[in-house]
Amino acid sequence: MIRLQKSDALQRKIRQDDPAELAIPTWTLVRQAIQAGRGDEALEFMEYGCAESNGMHDACISIINDTLTYIASFGEEEVLKFWRQRYNPMMSDWLSKTPGVEESLQIFTEYQRSHFGVFTVVEEPDRYVLRYDPCGSGGRLRRTRNVATTKRAYYWSWGKSGVPYYCTHCCVGAEIIPTELRGYPLRITLIGQRPEDPCIHLLYKKPKLIPEEYFNRIGMVKKIK
Repeated sequence: MIRLQKSDALQRKIRQDDPAELAIPTWTLVRQAIQAGRGDEALEFMEYGCAESNGMHDACISIINDTLTYIASFGEEEVLKFWRQRYNPMMSDWLSKTPGVEESLQIFTEYQRSHFGVFTVVEEPDRYVLRYDPCGSGGRLRRTRNVATTKRAYYWSWGKSGVPYYCTHCCVGAEIIPTELRGYPLRITLIGQRPEDPCIHLLYKKPKLIPEEYFNRIGMVKKIK
């Protein structure tokens, strides 16, 4: 028997099904409830399923943060090496398979939806502006946990000190490596100065529209005119 109800011991709702049914995915229960026309039950399982996924997601992000903090203890440049190992092949594959900025926009927003991010997208004449309050990964991490940050200003932290190690992946993965590979960033990040500040991503519709300052802050020169 499936039982989604509040646990007195845990002080929250949790599935307390018969043991043999605890392995049934919650999203299977959502699907079954919808097919049977039980809308309220489907909605309840859906909200619980989101909470299940969100909790696991945040735990994984926290583990990455802890790992980066440990890596940085051997020298902050080790964080850059870690991100390069991760993003060099990934961005090479992305740039070879993703046709243009609209497709990048669609993928980035898909990422944020899967991160349970709270964000808006506004189209401007020259660019798309994605405003996260918070971003579902680094943004929520900064607001809910103590995070280690860069002690110095590096080109891989947008020329700033005090940037969470976790958040530097946006600089390395979406700006530095794409610029090295094709001459311009995939997207621009304007990181919030404080945890409570929103973060912004800018996706310019044409490379020549990207201001030179966004190249300079990552130690590069704009060559596209």
